[in-house]
Formats: sequence, structure tokens, C-alpha cells
Amino acid sequence: GLTATVQDGGLEAGALVLADQGCCCIDEFDKIGNDGWRSLLDVMEQQTVNVAKAGVVCTLPARTAILAAANPVGGHYNKNKNVVEMLKMDSALL
Repeated sequence: GLTATVQDGGLEAGALVLADQGCCCIDEFDKIGNDGWRSLLDVMEQQTVNVAKAGVVCTLPARTAILAAANPVGGHYNKNKNVVEMLKMDSALL
């Protein structure tokens, strides 16, 4: 995942935590659901990943640049539409 997961009582860092002080490249960005976009916005604003699951509570650094690639709606670019319409994603994230 992008942030972090708790498995078998242990914590596994996600891509954003592993890319701390570097660059995280995300492909198929358009396939991420609304929950993923919201959590990504939180991480980008705070530069940390906050975990509170299965009795594990911690804050992990995620100071990273994000380079993302997404496919337009319908599979092709339409120059008559703006980027928000083409990607169907929250303008705050763009």
C-alpha cells in the first residue's frame, strides 16, 4: 500500500514511508479510490503517516515528492476538457 499496514502484530511501511526524503512514483493513479486519495492528501499535507490500528499507534515520516501517472476517462485525451474532468479526481489533489 501507499501508507502502512499492520500484519500479524507487526508494522509494514508503505511506499510513501519507504520513499522518505526521496521520490515516490505512482502508476495507475486513476485506479486509486476516494479513500486512498483522502489518505494521500493527509500524508502530503502533514508529511507523516499516522497509524492507529490493531493496538499499534505510531507516526512515520513520509517527506517525499510524488510523481504520478493517470489514464484519462475513456482511455484517450480530449483537449476540449480540463484536467479535472479528464481524470475525475479531486482538484485539491491535483
